[in-house]
Amino acid sequence: MIVRRQGGLTEFIPSPREKREGVIRDYALELMANLNARLQRMETELDLPGEEAAAFAEIIKRIQQEETETRQINRKLLDSGVSHSERI
Repeated sequence: MIVRRQGGLTEFIPSPREKREGVIRDYALELMANLNARLQRMETELDLPGEEAAAFAEIIKRIQQEETETRQINRKLLDSGVSHSERI
């Protein structure tokens, strides 16, 4: 995190590495969901049990919900005047 202070204002800026990690995390989640959907279609076509695929889909759904909640919290903090938006 890069910290910049100017005239009593402290600004927290994500470093390039943190930005890259955020992009990778976002794309990795979408990639896993896409791969899971493809595997589910193959399992359905081959009449294979789908319990594990369904369990994984629930995990992906929970992760996506957590990410959405985190973005909403960050947005509320920014809207309330807090200039620090840290990605977890």
